[in-house]
Amino acid sequence: VVSSLIIFCSIIVLSISAWLTSCFTVDDNYFSLAERDRTRFLLFTSAWTIVFSVLYMLFFFYLPGSVLGSVGSHIAFLFLTCIFWTAGATSITTVLGAELNSNTQRRIIYLDQLNALQGFAWVTEALVTFALVAVLIRGIIVARPGSDHHDNFDDRDNIIVRLSKVPMRSLPESQPPHY
Repeated sequence: VVSSLIIFCSIIVLSISAWLTSCFTVDDNYFSLAERDRTRFLLFTSAWTIVFSVLYMLFFFYLPGSVLGSVGSHIAFLFLTCIFWTAGATSITTVLGAELNSNTQRRIIYLDQLNALQGFAWVTEALVTFALVAVLIRGIIVARPGSDHHDNFDDRDNIIVRLSKVPMRSLPESQPPHY
């Protein structure tokens, strides 16, 4: 569900930032180079998120036992994506002066669209952060020594090795306890 929401919000950011980028390119009417460049960065970030979120959803469903479908792989992807969204949302907020007030910023041409871009960038950043925390918690629970949810690993002291071997969909099976 969270992955679908991330993709949905990323599509909205992609459409707004693509429209703004085309307007800036055709009409050459951006307020500053920072506004133009940061809008382009959010265009890249949203495209990155859409492509890799769809790929990781496929890995989750069709390759659950592989390295690409592992918790460690998901953590690496979500961590990098979280950095991108935090940088993009912060940078567009800086361009807009950290305000959503249209009365004080009449010199910016596409202010409403930039405000929408800023809002959806922060929403997507929050969703990606939530997904990262959820996968981290899941990975820690599954990789804990003595947990019923993990396989027998050769290297129990190295959490990185264990997280890369844990399939994302490893759910506990209902078996009677062994005495």
